[in-house]
Amino acid sequence: MTESNIIKKLQEQEIDFVDFWFVDIFGELHSVGIPSYSLTEDHFKNGLEKLDASSIRGFKSVNRSDMVLLPDVTTFKILPPDYDDNKRKNARIFVDLYEVSDSSHVRYNRDSRGIAVKAVEELKNFELSRAVWGPELEFFIFDRISLFPSSIGAMQSYGGSGYSIESSEAPWTRGNASTRIDLKGGYYPAQPRDTLDRIRKDICDDMYKYFQIKVEAQHHEVATSGQCEINLIHNETIVAADNVVTAKNLVKVKSKKNGKVATFMPKPIYGDNASAMHMHQSVWNKEKNMMYDPNDKVAELSQLGRYYIGGLLDHADALCAISNPTTNSYKRLVPDFEAPVNVCWGISNRSSAIRIPMYSRGNEKSKRIEYRVPDPTANIYLLEAALLLAGLDGIKNKKDPGDHVEENVYRLTPEQKRNYKIRSLPSTLKDALESLKSDQKFLEQVFSRDFLDAYISMKYAEYDAFAQTPTPWEVSMYIDT
Repeated sequence: MTESNIIKKLQEQEIDFVDFWFVDIFGELHSVGIPSYSLTEDHFKNGLEKLDASSIRGFKSVNRSDMVLLPDVTTFKILPPDYDDNKRKNARIFVDLYEVSDSSHVRYNRDSRGIAVKAVEELKNFELSRAVWGPELEFFIFDRISLFPSSIGAMQSYGGSGYSIESSEAPWTRGNASTRIDLKGGYYPAQPRDTLDRIRKDICDDMYKYFQIKVEAQHHEVATSGQCEINLIHNETIVAADNVVTAKNLVKVKSKKNGKVATFMPKPIYGDNASAMHMHQSVWNKEKNMMYDPNDKVAELSQLGRYYIGGLLDHADALCAISNPTTNSYKRLVPDFEAPVNVCWGISNRSSAIRIPMYSRGNEKSKRIEYRVPDPTANIYLLEAALLLAGLDGIKNKKDPGDHVEENVYRLTPEQKRNYKIRSLPSTLKDALESLKSDQKFLEQVFSRDFLDAYISMKYAEYDAFAQTPTPWEVSMYIDT
């Protein structure tokens, strides 16, 4: 697909509308639809003058808001019929964001996709050619989520607030003997207890048929009330990130089509497991996996791979502001719910922040590290960029990750943690933002200071609003004091 033949492609496929996709700095998907008859070859070569950036959170002020959307025609895909109730034939294309500078257009420094592109360019400084990512997407599909009051505003704390979750799998639902799943009881159940098997398979079918996104596996996850997981087959940085954005949107569209609601909020249910987005990653020089060393008897992990791990561990606190970017994220990062709490690495150890999968030996293609901290509220482009830069910083400065941990980290005593030099991850979004403020030098060759300042400022405002809002739990706990 090129700019010169995209118009012909639209005509051959009888496309009615093209939806142009991009995300804001927090990863929320935005779209503008244009009839195919209005598009010309010039739009694909020079961009679409269609963006009021002042209306996108975290972008521009109203007095300098004109921006250009430059389509990436390699991302042309025909959308599934569920996107338009079979009424029209629609396609989607990701766009890159450009702003006017003097007489030319330059890539906008708050374009998340552009930040990921710049991070990939850093690989050549290390004689590396590509980074490969395998995201694991976890999410919930509920029958219904009800929020009250329905309007959220300044008066909500006076009139009361709360929410309810409805699911045919929930242990609090009556008359569901054949579909009931208890807290922490949802790992790999078969039908009829797994009420979402068909929907997940429909999602996976559409991923492959319409977007050529390959799925490694899909299944019900540990939590009750419809926790799901879809593992995407590994891909290079930008393609993998585009695939995550596409998959998350498709999950929401297909769930709504089935009369349900999907959420990537990490921890919607108290006392049960939360949703993660584990990131499998490796770095390559052409066809050679530079994290693989067959002579390493412990984990077949190269010295470069160990330094990469050292970089991730060294910057883990700051990374949390990007990998776990919501107040709810830190309700997941607590002990005993299969989420990492402590900064360490292990081999086949799911209680550590970094795991080296060891299903087999002698397999160069599958050698990778799994960073288990992130959750699916993260902006995938920023996440990949930040993880890559942290790992490269570890390689550059030869950061030793220390010994791997074999024990269940949740069960280690404070003294044992000190001996292993294990520290805890931030426990709140505010702590993570403070860490990012003091440790951002490793990002600055790719993330502009302007971007980091805007991101941190907006996230502080989010935390402050959360910290000042009484919750139903607090009211029930303290109303009689």
